[in-house]
Amino acid sequence: MAYQAIYRRWRPKVFDDVVGQKHITTTLKNQVMNSSCAHAYLFCGTRGTGKTSTAKILARAVNCLNPKEGNPCNECEVCRGLLDESILDVIELDGASKNKVENIREIIDDVMFMPSVARKKVYIIDEVHMVTQQAFNALLKTLEEPPSHVMFILATTELNKVPITVLSRCQQFDFRRITNSDIAGRMGEILTADGFTYEDSALSLIAELGDGSMRDSLSVLDKCIGAIDKELTLDTVISVTGIADNDALFELGSAIAKGDTAAALTKLDDVVEKGKELSLFAERFIKYLRDILMIKITNKPEIFLNTSEETAKKIDDLSIEFSKERLLRSIDLMSAAYAATRASSFSRTTYEMALVKMCEPDTEDTAIALRDRIAVLESKLSKGEFVAAAKPDDLPWDDEPKKEKPKKEPKAAPKVEKEEPPKKEEPKKEVLAVSDGTVASRWPEIINYIKTHGGMPIFPHLSLVQAKEISGKLCIVFGDNALLSKSVVSKPSNLELIRTAVKNVTGEDIEVACVTPKEIGEEPENPLKKLEELAKTHSEIQFI
Repeated sequence: MAYQAIYRRWRPKVFDDVVGQKHITTTLKNQVMNSSCAHAYLFCGTRGTGKTSTAKILARAVNCLNPKEGNPCNECEVCRGLLDESILDVIELDGASKNKVENIREIIDDVMFMPSVARKKVYIIDEVHMVTQQAFNALLKTLEEPPSHVMFILATTELNKVPITVLSRCQQFDFRRITNSDIAGRMGEILTADGFTYEDSALSLIAELGDGSMRDSLSVLDKCIGAIDKELTLDTVISVTGIADNDALFELGSAIAKGDTAAALTKLDDVVEKGKELSLFAERFIKYLRDILMIKITNKPEIFLNTSEETAKKIDDLSIEFSKERLLRSIDLMSAAYAATRASSFSRTTYEMALVKMCEPDTEDTAIALRDRIAVLESKLSKGEFVAAAKPDDLPWDDEPKKEKPKKEPKAAPKVEKEEPPKKEEPKKEVLAVSDGTVASRWPEIINYIKTHGGMPIFPHLSLVQAKEISGKLCIVFGDNALLSKSVVSKPSNLELIRTAVKNVTGEDIEVACVTPKEIGEEPENPLKKLEELAKTHSEIQFI
C-alpha cells in the first residue's frame, strides 16, 4: 500500500477527534441528534484548522445508518462507502478550479437527481471565495431553496471575499486557530500510537512552527520522523527544519536590549555559519520580539502567547532588559528588513544593518529612534551615569588665539656694559568666557518665535540642537551627525533671522554663530549627553 502523509492517515473520523473546535463540533452533533441540520453551511477560518475534515464528518453523520451521539459510526454500509469513496453521494469540489458559471450550472442540474445510496447528496465546495461573482449569482437560488435531499457545505480561508448574498443563505461557523498545547497533545497521541517516543520540547517547537495549523504541524512532524529511528528530540527538529533554537533568539534579543552591536552581529554570524535559513530565523525572531512586547505591556500575557511554559519564562526574564521604545523600534526594523530581503540578493547585509540600527538608535534621526534614545537617557539619569562636559577652549571664528601684550620690563640702571634686549613672554591662550546663559536659557522661546515668524523651514534643524553663550556670542552647537542642518542654518539670511528673533524675545543684540562641539573644544558628540541637555532645557517643545 502506498505511503500516506500523516495528516491524511490521521484525519479525524468523528467530531470528537477534531482538535480545538469544540464550540463548533458540539453544535453540529446536537443538530445531527435532533435532525435539525441546515441545508447550507459556511465554514471559515485559517488553513489547517479542520474545515474540510469537519465537513466530511458532517456529510457522513447526516447519512449514517447508526449515528452515535451525533457522530457517524464509520461502520455501517454508507459510512464505509463514503470513507473508501465507493459511494459518490458526497461530492467534493475545488472552488479554485471549478469557479466558472458553467461549473455551477452543472451542480444546479445535478441536484435534481436523488442520491444513489445515501439519504442526502452533500456538496463540499472548498476555497469557495475563488468562485466568480457571476457563478455565485447563478448559485444563489439553488443555495437558498435546494431540494430536501441536498446539503451544501462551503469552506473558505478568506471570508471577506464571499458575497453577503451567499453569507445570508448559510449557517456560518468560524474555526479558531489551534493552540500550541492542543497541537502538541494531538501529535503526542499520534507518535505514541505509531510506536515512537518524543521530547515535549520537540513537539512544542513543531507546534510553534505550525502557527496554529494542525496540517502544517503534522507535515513538519512527518518530515522529522523520516530522520529518526524511534525517538524524536529537539535537536532533530532543529536540524531537520533548519531553524535556530530558542537560545539563539534569546541571546540575540539580550544583545539588542543592552545595545551590544558586536554581540548581536556575532550571533547573526553564528546563525549563518550553522547553515540556518535567514528568512526563517528573521520570521521567528519577529514573533519572539512580539511575545516580549506582549509580556511587557499586558497584565495577562498568557492570553496572547502561544508558546511553551519554558520559553515563556525566558521571554519574561528578557522583557525586563528591554524598554518599550526599543521593542517597538526593533520589531519595525526587523519587519522592514524581512520585507526588503524578498527583493534583494544581499539578505545578510540587510539584516546586519537592521541590527546595528536596533542597537544604536543614534544612527537614525526618526521620531521612534529619538524616543528610544530618550528612554536610554532616562534610564541613565536614574542611575547617575553622566559626566560634566569639558569647558570650551578656542573659538571657531578666531583665526588665531588672541595674544596678550608683552609686559614691559622696568628700565635698568645705566651700566657701562651693553644691555641685552628684554625677553618677550610667550603669548597666552585666551580662556573663553562662558556667560551665565541668559540668552541661551531662552532658546526654546527663540525657536518658537522663529517658527511662527517665517522660519518654519529651519525650525526642524534648530529644535534638536544646543545653544550656548561664549565670549559674547550665541553659539548654536550642531553634532557630528547634524552637519547638514549646520550648513542650512549657517546661511547669512538664516543667521540674521535668528539674530532678529533673539532681539525680539530677549531684547539682546547678540552675534550668532553655528559651530560643532569640536570647534569650541568640547568632547566628541555624545547623543545621550545631547538628549540630557534637551530634556533639561526644551520643556516647552513636545516630541512626537
